[in-house]
Amino acid sequence: MNFLIRLTAIALAWLIIAYGVVNADCMTNSKGDSICGKGRCLSDRYGAVYCSSFHKGSISSTSYGNIVCGRGLCVKTSNGDVFCSTEPEGAAGKDIYGEPRCQGQCELATADNCEAIPAGR
Repeated sequence: MNFLIRLTAIALAWLIIAYGVVNADCMTNSKGDSICGKGRCLSDRYGAVYCSSFHKGSISSTSYGNIVCGRGLCVKTSNGDVFCSTEPEGAAGKDIYGEPRCQGQCELATADNCEAIPAGR
């Protein structure tokens, strides 16, 4: 019985670890470093890689080429601003006037919501 409990605990631990790895996104930057994040990753015009710091968060580039991230899905407005849902995995879109509409609230995506930590550090 004790063996079965230990085996179940070990299997559960591996599933939790595998789930986190499967949902992480990784890319290689121009220096050859692998950058992994909790959410999606994107490289900028210089080859630097950034990832959303939120689990399954979104990442986008502004009309100026700056990388910005958000908690939920994001949408780009006609003037190049990027708005994201405040809800994790929350939906985002535009209404018939081109204004952003989001599940929960819309917030401006920022570079502060991104991370660029090399894998293994």
